[in-house]
Amino acid sequence: MTKAVPQEDMDRFRERVVGRSIGEDTFTAYKLWIERFEQWFAGGEPSIRDLEDFDSMLEDPARPTYAWENDVGRPAPISYSYSSRNQAISAVKKWIRRQYGVDIPEQPGDIVLGEEDSFTPTYLSRERVRDIVESAGSVCNCDGCAAALAVSYDAVLRASELVQLDVADLSPETGELAVTATKGSRDSTIKLGENTVERVTAYLREATHSTGPLFRNTYGDPWNKGAWSTHVIRYHVEEGSHAFGRHTPILHQLEAGVSFGNVYRRARHKNPATTARYARYVDVDVPSWAGE
Repeated sequence: MTKAVPQEDMDRFRERVVGRSIGEDTFTAYKLWIERFEQWFAGGEPSIRDLEDFDSMLEDPARPTYAWENDVGRPAPISYSYSSRNQAISAVKKWIRRQYGVDIPEQPGDIVLGEEDSFTPTYLSRERVRDIVESAGSVCNCDGCAAALAVSYDAVLRASELVQLDVADLSPETGELAVTATKGSRDSTIKLGENTVERVTAYLREATHSTGPLFRNTYGDPWNKGAWSTHVIRYHVEEGSHAFGRHTPILHQLEAGVSFGNVYRRARHKNPATTARYARYVDVDVPSWAGE
């Protein structure tokens, strides 16, 4: 029988972590891992041994039970990846500290079995990016897609950041875009390229709205993250919005010789070590201050 986590306990946990160490999207994943841990946990005072055993159960391809559905309702993999298990242990460590009052000092990397997954980001050529944006108006009937794709690439936006943009966040006179970051990143003001500014202001001149969410779907309603991501895959970029709006522009900028620091700031990574993974992937030097 599934052991439900009391909603008030989860709400209290959410108040402690969202806006501090993680964002809303990550919390959704954390909640799933916490529920799975509580279903699996036998009770008592949790210890590092429990975290090690939980990770072993997630890693073991022969496990006969606890094959939960993933976060979109499909069957979960028999064995979870290193990165997924790292996230699971991170979530449960925080939960144990706040829910049980037990601090486990070991880091997830000291607990999770195996080696970190190789970093192989999917990214597109510059020519393909240009073709996708130019053809956006003809491959679907959503007027704002070309502008949204251009802004996504230029400002290095996650889908969750793109869909929460407001008309007021754009300053056509200066070409600046205020971005409210997700995933624990930093809010930032991004200077857009001239072509992007022209494209998005042309879209707004023809749009039926002048306030509120910047980009709308074919029905005039604001996009949400899931709907936008699905739309991009279906009509524009089969590799997905993250490959188009994050992996691709970060790698393009590094390949073009943009300084590591400027790429780090534009990508708004929480930790420069994340930018460093991209830099190493395209054989670009990483400054010592970026860490390992």
